[in-house]
Amino acid sequence: MKTTIKTIAQKCNVSPVTVSRVIANNPSVNEKTRQFILDTMKELDYRPQKVEALTERQRARMIVMVMEDITRNANAIVRAAANYLRENGYLSIFCETGAKAAYFDEYLTALIERGVVDGCIVITSLAARTELARIAEKHRQLPLVAVHWCEAWSKVDSVILDSYHGSICGVNFLADMGHRYIALVNAPSEASGSYEERMGYLDTMHRRGLPADEKYILSGNLEKSGGVQAARKLLSEMPEVTAVLSSNYAMARGIVDELAAAGKRVPEDISVVPFGIFQSGEDQRDFTAVGASYVDAGIIAARIVLERIQEIKEHQIQFNTVKKVVLEPEVFLGTSAQPPAKAYVPQLERKR
Repeated sequence: MKTTIKTIAQKCNVSPVTVSRVIANNPSVNEKTRQFILDTMKELDYRPQKVEALTERQRARMIVMVMEDITRNANAIVRAAANYLRENGYLSIFCETGAKAAYFDEYLTALIERGVVDGCIVITSLAARTELARIAEKHRQLPLVAVHWCEAWSKVDSVILDSYHGSICGVNFLADMGHRYIALVNAPSEASGSYEERMGYLDTMHRRGLPADEKYILSGNLEKSGGVQAARKLLSEMPEVTAVLSSNYAMARGIVDELAAAGKRVPEDISVVPFGIFQSGEDQRDFTAVGASYVDAGIIAARIVLERIQEIKEHQIQFNTVKKVVLEPEVFLGTSAQPPAKAYVPQLERKR
């Protein structure tokens, strides 16, 4: 029977990560445990390389960053996190899983067994991805932080965009401008934060005394084409709508393009406001948006994973409490929203 890292871990009554750290000469393992593992490796003749050379070998400290998809937002979060990690003496490895959650497990398992990573940051973007969350829980012995939009990650250290309050913020912003008929182009039901976004919209529309009809909630696909389809439906079936909230930047761009093709101006005829984690200033400067800064998301995720690494180094354990940081939504002012050309007057509507 082949001796593996798992074999060593079971015999020593430690986790495979601890064995990997010994192989990688990670200083977070105390000397007594380190020596016991090295002795066990000799006893079982497990030699990934010469055991006697392990204590002399040094390696770069690494954090793996896993993305479902290399979107502009995910890429921006990763860049901010990588810069913070570099400033603190850590390098980054980047992996993309796409729609295959199993790749996430394969990446982490391989990297942990080879002892080449000290922690992990996961950026979810495609959907709620409960399978990714389950895999993350499986590898909780590794300091791991998720940047996400849903409750599936409740057992994992997280940086969360508050989709519910983001919707509240967006509706209030547009309502304060004088908009009454506000539509929501929502993410598909399985997507991260979709439910929270929808409920925040409905609750605030009700509370403000605005039309909260389900017909004003349109499901999109988080791609530009989803915005195009939503805009066509708005134009043909809901001419009263003067403002649109969009789940993300891509659909907002599709809405704007389709409105322009139909001769409608943004924001003069219809205001368009996307949600999300944004780079304030540069690539979203033509949109008024509601969300949080990707710089904040990336830095906070990196800071948490380094805190976890330090805990293990000082106490030899990772505490069971889950750390969660909720990014408070704010409005990033751009040029895609303004008061409606003809503000709604309740008295006039009642006379019709």
